[in-house]
Amino acid sequence: MMDPMGTSGAGGLLKGVKDVEAARESMRRPSFMTGLFAGQPRFELLAPSQAAPRGSEPRDSEFEAFLGRLETFLRERVDAEAIERDAEIPRAVLTGLAELGALGINIPKEYGGLGCSQRQYNRVLMLVGSHCNTLALLLSAHQSIGVSKPVLHFGTEAQKREWLPRIARGALSAFALTEPGVGSDPAGMSTVATLAADGGHYVLNGEKLWCTNGGVAEVMVLMAKVDATAVTAFIVDRETPGIEILNRCSFMGNRGISNVWLRLRDVHVPKENVIGEVGKGLRVALATLNTGRVSLAALCLGMAKQLYGPTVWWAGKRETFGKPIGRHELNTHKLARMAADIYAMEAVDWSICALVDRAETDHRVEAAAAKLFNSERLWDICDAAMQVRGGRGYEKAESMKARGEPAPPVEQLMRDARLYLIGEGASEILTLFIAREVWDPHLRRAGGFLESAGVGKLAHAPQLAKFYLPYYARQWKANGVTTGAAKEAGQLVPEGSWAHKQLDYVERTSRKLARAGLYAMALHGAKLEQRQALVSRLALIGVDLYVIAATAVYTERVVSAPRRVQAERLAQQAVEEARRRIDACFRTLWDNTDDETTALGNVVLNRGYDWLSEGSVVVDWERAA
Repeated sequence: MMDPMGTSGAGGLLKGVKDVEAARESMRRPSFMTGLFAGQPRFELLAPSQAAPRGSEPRDSEFEAFLGRLETFLRERVDAEAIERDAEIPRAVLTGLAELGALGINIPKEYGGLGCSQRQYNRVLMLVGSHCNTLALLLSAHQSIGVSKPVLHFGTEAQKREWLPRIARGALSAFALTEPGVGSDPAGMSTVATLAADGGHYVLNGEKLWCTNGGVAEVMVLMAKVDATAVTAFIVDRETPGIEILNRCSFMGNRGISNVWLRLRDVHVPKENVIGEVGKGLRVALATLNTGRVSLAALCLGMAKQLYGPTVWWAGKRETFGKPIGRHELNTHKLARMAADIYAMEAVDWSICALVDRAETDHRVEAAAAKLFNSERLWDICDAAMQVRGGRGYEKAESMKARGEPAPPVEQLMRDARLYLIGEGASEILTLFIAREVWDPHLRRAGGFLESAGVGKLAHAPQLAKFYLPYYARQWKANGVTTGAAKEAGQLVPEGSWAHKQLDYVERTSRKLARAGLYAMALHGAKLEQRQALVSRLALIGVDLYVIAATAVYTERVVSAPRRVQAERLAQQAVEEARRRIDACFRTLWDNTDDETTALGNVVLNRGYDWLSEGSVVVDWERAA
């Protein structure tokens, strides 16, 4: 679990994100959301791939058979309640998963895996997450941020043939980046790798924190600095002498996951175990994190589905004041939003998987948006389920079972779900990441102008005017979807259909978003990085526009005819909720209390309101630290 703590410091949010993303590659392939923020969404990118399946990808019948065996395994051999109670995933469960091939789902067949597509992999995580979220988290950490993906994307052929078959057979893997004093800022990393005198291996020293699967993994990807500055990715065998687990971390949820604090003392790692190039480790980490975000979108969806059934059942069974509690309008609305949210989450999961499997787009922003949206919606669904089930939502499952009652683990799922607003990028950091990525072309083009002052700006003005005057004019077209977007939308969904109207709205609103982004840069210049609330609102508008587009295309292109009418009703609810959020963000872009709230928050931070603790048992946290 990569550290999500990324709170920006005095250097400013966009600058902080830029520093963290310094190793990232510029976008070389098209991105739907980048076009969206520029007022030119390319709807054709959302179309399902028409390409023939890759040769190593399981046929539908083969994969469905695997999925059936996995579901049977979950029902018969995975006791989710025992995993929660004992805070341990039994070794027999891990062995069974390995025998099924579930530990090599996305490893190509030539290296001993199942060779599944991203869509197939996400369906597995959704299924497992709907039964035992902790087990799904283990699988995600193992295959999304563990050794297999970095080696597949950046490793040598020799590394692939050495490590991937071993992982597919059942050797669990982990990812180690975060340190006790360092989160998202790699510049502060203290773990070092020193090339030995013989030149054949590196010697690693340091500590790593929150290493998911670290206590049960046989191999891990570990980040360390070579020559004090060059962040580098290493494959580290856990049996290597010098690796010591200092503590297994204990959290409010996901109790069965093995997440550890470990120390490395003179750990010898062969030079051949460097992934990619020395100094390119952050690039490996960023790509790995991107993969993890796609996976967590599916895991959150599975948990939401687990909550849906018992909540609706209880809402219809439990009666108060002469009718089922679900018939009381406030609860009825909760159920409606829950159903619509799950539908939209499924559409977003389908969309990001389609983008990954096409292998023709840069989907880093969409992956962040998918993880952000699905984790936030899951939290709302947990809250609704807890509220509808009342005391039985708050009560532990084992306590209800003692009375002989059905015992869905709502209380546990709420604790578990809280992680996903933090892990693999906290919600706040993801909004900033999205803004940084989609505005990268503007920041590159106008950076000199924004950072200069007075007459210095004049040198940049002519070239910028040459680009931005026609760019700005395009954002005021008032004839519905632009010619290119209209053609793409018409090819994607039938003209005049409900889905086509949503794409029309997305295109029109994207131009409004592009104008707002220009206004913000013109108004605040280089200080825009300090306007985090403003930047976040702009990013969230883009996320919801993506959700609307994905929901419209999913409804029209994927949902089968017998369910289409019902699906459109769910889609309409989800889209209306998204539109309301968009309207609220636009309203508060320029009409807000951001300055006042920031000023007040700074006074709080400067200890100006410490008197609010009066009357409580006060702890001196400075001394405690």
